[in-house]
Amino acid sequence: MTDHKHNIEKASECSGNSTPSHRRLGLIGCPISHSKSPALFLEHYASRPDILEHWSYDLIEHSTFDEAWNAFLQDYVAVNVTAPFKENAFRAADSHDYSALRCRAANLLVKTQNEGVKAYNTDFEAVVEILRQELQRTATANTAAETVEKAGRHKVLVIGCGGAGKAATAAALEAGMQVSLCNRTVSRAQEFADYLHRYDPYGHGSATCITETDLLGSGASGLSLELEKYIRSTLPADTWQTAHIKEADIIIYTLPGPSDILTHLLSSTPDIFSDKTLLEANYKDPVLASIPCRRYISGLIWLRLQALATYRIAIGR
Repeated sequence: MTDHKHNIEKASECSGNSTPSHRRLGLIGCPISHSKSPALFLEHYASRPDILEHWSYDLIEHSTFDEAWNAFLQDYVAVNVTAPFKENAFRAADSHDYSALRCRAANLLVKTQNEGVKAYNTDFEAVVEILRQELQRTATANTAAETVEKAGRHKVLVIGCGGAGKAATAAALEAGMQVSLCNRTVSRAQEFADYLHRYDPYGHGSATCITETDLLGSGASGLSLELEKYIRSTLPADTWQTAHIKEADIIIYTLPGPSDILTHLLSSTPDIFSDKTLLEANYKDPVLASIPCRRYISGLIWLRLQALATYRIAIGR
């Protein structure tokens, strides 16, 4: 596995209207009333009254990113970012950590003394750690070289190309695994795959974007528009995806709810995930939790790991 050493330093807080004696963290997104983030914060620091005396964690729900951004600038040291604002947050930041640059999305914004508002992606950190643990669980290699080789034999299928899907794709590449990216809007997934190829300072490579034309062994760019339309209209939607699911040993599902293709696959092949590890981003209404599989990793684990990274960066403890 790749040694993950890209510096995520403690950010020096510029506290806006927060006083030195009380500093505020928060979460922006819409809707977020269901979020467990404030409860996780209180749980994590339950034995640290010195932290809770000076820090709080709020939900900051606004229907537009501009409103949420202004609230952050006025009152908060740092904010986590959830759907649908992760890409907006990336674009709005003054500077970017490697994690945010690799994902082209941010789920943490921190005010700093020297770099303005800095963007991070702690979803990336969380998935890197989950995959590291998964590799350790399955690896039998004894040397570093054998471990890297073992990682390279893992095939990961990421379903969805929103903020969580981008973080998962970049993290799986960081872990040295082979990655395929599937999204309803093919052009969106292809754009991100192309971006990963361009921004790859550590040589981790890019994901394969899955399209209907993969079944024919040809990329969409090599086909005429008429042939593409014919393929899309005649091939069953799940035909090409089934092959990629069967080949993958880790599935990372980042959609907020069930998809028609997933429903069809499970009705026709209920054991299709029986030999897979399933990681799901959605912890509120999980789709895959009851599906027979080798191992199911809840979105709550993902949430807790990204929260730990947030505390380390924003609070420094």
